[in-house]
Amino acid sequence: MASTRLIVNRYAQALHALASEAGLLEQVEAQLVDLAANLASSDDLRRQLANPRLGRETKKAVLNQVLGDNADDTLRRTVMLMTDKGRAGLLPDLQPAFDEIARAASGRVVAAVSSAIPLDDALRERLSAQLGSLTGKQITLEETVDESLLGGISVRIGSRMIDGSLKRRLEVLELKMLGAHIAQASDS
Repeated sequence: MASTRLIVNRYAQALHALASEAGLLEQVEAQLVDLAANLASSDDLRRQLANPRLGRETKKAVLNQVLGDNADDTLRRTVMLMTDKGRAGLLPDLQPAFDEIARAASGRVVAAVSSAIPLDDALRERLSAQLGSLTGKQITLEETVDESLLGGISVRIGSRMIDGSLKRRLEVLELKMLGAHIAQASDS
C-alpha cells in the first residue's frame, strides 16, 4: 500500500509542478476534482480502469470521454501517462494526493484529530493554534469521534502521530507494569 501511495504521489507532484509553472493550478485542481467525482460515482468505470485485461487504448478512450474536450492538456497528459504505464487503476487516488501536495505548498496541513467526545470551539481553536506553532503551518482539523479512546485526543499530521488518549496512556501503563512484573520474576 505504501508503494502505491508513493507512485501516486510522484504523479501528483509532477502534475502540481507543471500546473503551477503554467499558472493553471486552480483550473487543474477543479478538473481533477471533477474527474475524481466521476470515478467515485461509477463502480463500473473504476473496475474498467483497474482491469488488466482491458487494453490501454480502450482505457484511454474512456478517460478522454470522461475528461471531455475542455480538460487541461497537463491533466490529460498525466492521466494518459498513468494509463500508458499501467496505472489507470490508481487514478481515484490522484486527486487526494494532489490536494495534499497543494495544501503543503501553500503552507496548510490537515491534522486528523480523534477524540472520545466532539471538540468544543474553544478547544478546537487552542488545538489549531498549538499545532500551528508546532508545525509552522496553517492547520485544518479533520475531526472524528472514537469512543474507544476513553478520553483525551489523538492527532495525526502526515506521518507524525501525537497520541494523548487515555487508551494509549493505559496501554503504556500496562506495558510498564508487565515489564516490572517480568523484572521481579527474573530477580527471584
